[in-house]
Amino acid sequence: MGVPTFLETGHMTEGFPIRVIYTGKQFNFAAHWHEEVELVVVNGKSARIGVNSHIFDLEHGDVLLIKPGDVHCFLPGTDHLTIIQFRLELLTGSFTTDRDARELGELFNKTTVIPSKLAMEKNLGKYIGALANEEKDQQVGYRWLMVARLYDLIVHMLRTKEPITEQFTSGWPCTPSKKFEFLESVCEYLEEHYAEPVKLDQVAEHIKFSKFHVCKLFKEVKGITLMEYLNHFRIIKSEWALLFREESILDIAIGHGFNNVNSYNRLFKKYNDCTPSEFRKKHRTNITTYEG
Repeated sequence: MGVPTFLETGHMTEGFPIRVIYTGKQFNFAAHWHEEVELVVVNGKSARIGVNSHIFDLEHGDVLLIKPGDVHCFLPGTDHLTIIQFRLELLTGSFTTDRDARELGELFNKTTVIPSKLAMEKNLGKYIGALANEEKDQQVGYRWLMVARLYDLIVHMLRTKEPITEQFTSGWPCTPSKKFEFLESVCEYLEEHYAEPVKLDQVAEHIKFSKFHVCKLFKEVKGITLMEYLNHFRIIKSEWALLFREESILDIAIGHGFNNVNSYNRLFKKYNDCTPSEFRKKHRTNITTYEG
């Protein structure tokens, strides 16, 4: 697998809306986002997962529910996870009422942690394990049963959502929409041009929006400004260069869109609590990823 992009695509089996991933020790994966819901179960001792600008330090048995569109990464100190990704359109259809849609929105519109004690009390492991086991065994009709087990899990979470979902707040719709199209268009443009001196005028012209609406909608959807997002993306891309290339820190900074090494060092330390040289020295070895 090559260097992952910020917008993860092509990771789901065509025609099937559920994916199950099992990781081993020292699991690291660069920042990315996608349209699927992601349910992360910590099977090992601990996990460190970054979501947007927050770091979740999780323990064995904790469950992290990641909202569609949230940028997330798996940091050193993470091992043995079960990850379930699924598309929300699986849960909608002609039979879905406005109330059903509203309840799903309340469940999936914010990334949140379900602590191990609460997950155990609500018996979430039973439902998650049943879904994962179908994927492992792959007996005749297992995909139908995976869908059925996912419905079981979602209904169980809906019926026991207090206090599980008490942290959730209403926000922008999480079903596929024009806002995802907007995000994809902007992020694809930034991916292509991140090494250049990107101007807001260029982004607005590319997607045929006014600068005002680009800034407003991007901040509404992502919770950060477009330039904050771009600079974070540049930092993430530069991390892989630090790990796998022999270029100098200065060359990496310039090659990733920064005007000088000072601004690069300052932003890098903001997101990683260490300098680029310290990061390179610490993480140059023992880097592993899952096969996508």
